[in-house]
Amino acid sequence: MKVSELIEALKIMPQDAEVRHLWDGEARTAIELVWLARDGNVITADHGMGCYSANTMPVDATLQPGERYWETPRAGEEE
Repeated sequence: MKVSELIEALKIMPQDAEVRHLWDGEARTAIELVWLARDGNVITADHGMGCYSANTMPVDATLQPGERYWETPRAGEEE
């Protein structure tokens, strides 16, 4: 994601929200996705990242029966 694309996405988010990048301990991946989480934070992530906390998932994210975590779309999947 380019800075201009991120800026456009952030314009529709609450302007006083913290911005976080979803990754396991280190900023090692490109920011490809951005969403408003259930806890009110703005989250950034790469494609194909697992999200284990319900509060970090997008407000409209759903889990199928038996799923233990939500995963961001993979590159080329609908977002």
